Amino acid sequence: MKNTDVVSSLIMNKLFSNESVFGILFGHLGDIIIVNLLFVVTSLPVVTMGAALSGMNYAFLKRRRLSDEPISRLYFDGFKANFRQATAAWLATLFVFAFFAVDIYAFSDKGPLTNPLLAIICTSAVLVCYFTVLYLFAVIPAFDNDLRSLAIQSFSFAAGHLALTIPMAFFPASLIGIMLTGISAFAFVTSMLLLFGCGLFGWLYSFIYIRVFSPFLD
Repeated sequence: MKNTDVVSSLIMNKLFSNESVFGILFGHLGDIIIVNLLFVVTSLPVVTMGAALSGMNYAFLKRRRLSDEPISRLYFDGFKANFRQATAAWLATLFVFAFFAVDIYAFSDKGPLTNPLLAIICTSAVLVCYFTVLYLFAVIPAFDNDLRSLAIQSFSFAAGHLALTIPMAFFPASLIGIMLTGISAFAFVTSMLLLFGCGLFGWLYSFIYIRVFSPFLD
């Protein structure tokens, strides 16, 4: 009986060790939950969301490069180190999207300045900005440069890897579309995002960022 207990204990230790499949899986899950919680809390002022995105991307990029520091420490290192640039980029992003949103409405069929061509141009500009922003808050913590150069670099990454950029853009946009279908859908998606969704996106996208950034990283 004792031998059986010893064997069972050894099997359990092996199954749930840090190097086992289950250990690695639970480790990733723990990272996602912790980063998601930190992201939600530090995004509450709204103006700090850019820094929160940079903190999340910094933490997962470091983890992908085999850093063994606590994920919470990595998050706050990225949040603090990139706060000024990320906040400036976030405020600029809000302004640009608000500007084009007003223009798209103004030039639409229901707007006061109906002009289909200009509406299409503005919509295209929004897509370009959206694709660029998908990379920007990962480029900021990954590369040391002025914000203008980082934005250009982000656009270059987005345009040069459309096969990756388009799926990256689709999933958040689809969630927004689902949220707009009704109150219950809005509540469900919001609750999932608050629980782990934002961290999950950051974790998944980190694989793409490493693949795209690796040739340019030391």
